[in-house]
Parts: sequence; structure tokens; C-alpha cells
Amino acid sequence: MKKLLGIVVLGLVLTFSSNGISGEMNVFKKKIKLPKDVVQGYKNVVHFCCNFDKKTRLTPDYAFKIVNKFDDHLVRLGEQSIRFELRRGDCGVSPGGYNDCAHDSERHELNMQPPPGLSGVTWHTVSFFLDKNLPIHKNNYAFFNHMSIFQFHSDGDGAPGWNFSVEVNGLQLQRRTACNLTKSQHKKIVGHKKPGRCSMINAGNHTQFLMKSEDLLNQWHDVVLTVKWTTKQTGYMKMWINGKLVYHYQGSTKTPKELEQFQFGIYRQFHGNTPNVATSIVYYDEIRYAKKHCKKLNLENLGYSCKALEGQSVSRIDTIADGNNKGESKEQKIIKVLTVRIASKIAREVSNPNLKEIEKWVFKKLTTMDWDDNLEKLKDRRPTQERLLKNGIKEFAM
Repeated sequence: MKKLLGIVVLGLVLTFSSNGISGEMNVFKKKIKLPKDVVQGYKNVVHFCCNFDKKTRLTPDYAFKIVNKFDDHLVRLGEQSIRFELRRGDCGVSPGGYNDCAHDSERHELNMQPPPGLSGVTWHTVSFFLDKNLPIHKNNYAFFNHMSIFQFHSDGDGAPGWNFSVEVNGLQLQRRTACNLTKSQHKKIVGHKKPGRCSMINAGNHTQFLMKSEDLLNQWHDVVLTVKWTTKQTGYMKMWINGKLVYHYQGSTKTPKELEQFQFGIYRQFHGNTPNVATSIVYYDEIRYAKKHCKKLNLENLGYSCKALEGQSVSRIDTIADGNNKGESKEQKIIKVLTVRIASKIAREVSNPNLKEIEKWVFKKLTTMDWDDNLEKLKDRRPTQERLLKNGIKEFAM
């Protein structure tokens, strides 16, 4: 029988109040060790990012806790799970000096990086439970610009290959592998010059809708992933949710000259009107890692079989050459970005906003403008944005 511990985070200095969630912990004293009930295969190579006080090096203990089934916490399998809680103002700096606060971001994440980083063919599982009161949106108005729940990320400044984010409409996968191509690769594969900065709107990148918001909350979801890590176009990534193959990608997967890792927790970006009481709670369980073969994940106790999973296929395989934005003109790309940007600003200024209707209104206005006079140059786009923002607030404040 497994030992049941209220908190199993070894090497941390913890102090607790009577309610168990208002103490502090020092996450930099030693490496974090997680129980096998929750994490398997990673050999406890775990690091915390990023919220801590720069002077005391202490982090709120509610950031992440190993919790128990007998205390009425949510558990996917066994007796324990990891509970993350993120409150407004929970931003901080990483050991390397990156400052979330300077980027309007809040974060509690754990990084799993088997030495020497993810390489070859790897298999992964993660089960997650999003609280039914998760502050995502109200009347189609997004509380956060994004809320990432897990990622495959490099250990440097390279673009994360895959980010899994809770958006207004549900769960999204955001692939940025085109950002990691060289200039010559980008020209050859995508068909034109590589942009100066990484963005999801860049040609070759891709956004995949995975699950509606009404199907996402208040229940456990099991994710199985496999990746072949390489800078060549022979790599791949497949993703199953609750036993169904929902995504298949073929192409480069590895960030050049960096080490790959798996990150999970809560990472979100707020804006000016995000409510001060917006607290996010997510549970994680059955985080597993294996090299080369699916069978090493022991999926049977989750109710799945490797043979059944690997026998599935999707109607369309995603590639960099066929990314969302390949073939779009400069005008189309700019209009797409401005639509989201202006509509979001209008929604923040009016009561009971309907974001979809606002976006339709902005898109129509932009697409009927004279491109040369209003949108071609950056200095012309600024007054256009200001004018549409002013008119949009009047339009939807009625």
C-alpha cells in the first residue's frame, strides 16, 4: 500500500497556516521530487518556474501542492495528484532573470527535463482537470490573452514547438515549429523570406482546435503524446485525447542548439480589465514519460491500449509547408492581426461585450478600406486603429 502524505515535495522549506494554503516554500534549496503515484519515468528531474520573491526566494505554497484523495481532492488514478493554483499578482522572475511581471504574465509551472533533454522518440501522458469555475471568459469576453496548461518548450529563448492553451472557445494547440527553421529552410519549405520575429501568424505555423469549452471543464482528460525529436523534416508529433487521435504532425520538432523539456502548470497573460479575483485551479495526474515505445507507459490502467492508439489515423497530417498562413498576402495577415487586436480593445471598454460580433464588425470595416491609404504603412495603421476603436466603442456601447 502506498504511503499517503499530505505534501510530498522533498527538499522544500515549507511553513503552513491552519488552512494549509497560505504558507511559503523555498523551491531553490534542492531539486523537487514528486511521488511515483503522480509522476513516472522522469526520474524526478523537476524544476519550478517562475514566481518567487527576489529577496527571500520564497514562493506561496498554494502554487503547487501534492494533494490526497482522502482529503476530497480530485485524483485521476491512485491516491494523489498535483494541484496548481494561480492568483492575480502571481508573477515573478526566473533564476535566469526573466521577469513575468514586465510582460503582464502570471505563472506557476513545473519543468520536466530528462538529461540531456528530450531526444530520439519519446512517449508522454498527462491527465488534467480544469475547475468548472475556471475564469476563461464572460459573455465571450476573454479574461486572459492566453492560459497555457502544458507545453513542449526548449530551455533557451527559442519558440516552443507546441503550446496547449485554454482559449475562449476551448482547448487549442499552437505549433510554432516554422519559427525554428533557418532562413534557407524557411525559404525552401514555406516559400518566402523568414520573418524577423516569431509569431503564430507567420506562414508555416499552425493553430489546431482540439475541444469545445463546454466539453473541457469539470472532468478528467487523458492526453497521450509521442514525438520524434529532430531538426530534420523527418520528425513527427501525434496526440491522442481520451483515446482518440486528434492531431498528427510531420516535420522538424527540435529547437536548434537547445534542450527540449515538458512543462505543465498554469501560465497566463492578463490585460487591463482582468478581474482581480480571477483565480485559476488545475489538477494534474498520471504524468508519464518513456523512451522509444508506447508500451512502457503502462496505459492499461488508464483504460487504453497502445495497439488501439497506434492503429488510428487522421484525415489531414499537419506540415510546415501546409501551415495555416501559407499563401496569405501581407494584407490578409495584417487584417487578421488588427481584427483581433482592435476587437479585444473594444470589448474591454463596453459592458456585456459579444466578442464574436465585435470581431465581425472590425473585420468588415478593415476589408472595405482602401489598403494603400489606410493599412499599407505602419504610420497609417495607427490612426486607423484609433479611429476604429473610438467608433467601435460607440457602436457596441449602445
